[in-house]
Amino acid sequence: MDEYSPRYYDTAELKYLCDSLNNDAILSLHKTKTHWINDLSSQQSTNLNELIEHVAAFFWKFKIKYPSERLVISLVDEYLDETYNLFGSPLITLNEFSDWQKMNTHLIDELNNDLKCSVAKL
Repeated sequence: MDEYSPRYYDTAELKYLCDSLNNDAILSLHKTKTHWINDLSSQQSTNLNELIEHVAAFFWKFKIKYPSERLVISLVDEYLDETYNLFGSPLITLNEFSDWQKMNTHLIDELNNDLKCSVAKL
């Protein structure tokens, strides 16, 4: 993202990063009958942490560039907070993970709606 990129492009990139984060998060976990196991010392977990940092850095620029996007900003802030908390733990309950995925789906839906509105204005 730079100061010249259009809003729909920045929103699409943010959506892509959140989708990637969701997919990589699932790949980094091992499911049991009662919970998910998160091996914090694995290479996948390290890669996931790097992706989380990248998403956070991108989002920081997004917040500065689009301060009026309050809904998206609040959703992504909450999503990143939950992601940090969840994936910093070696055990994740099935309910915690399910709630996180619902949050991800809601965020992606909101970004899709924002993209539709942005493209319609062109």
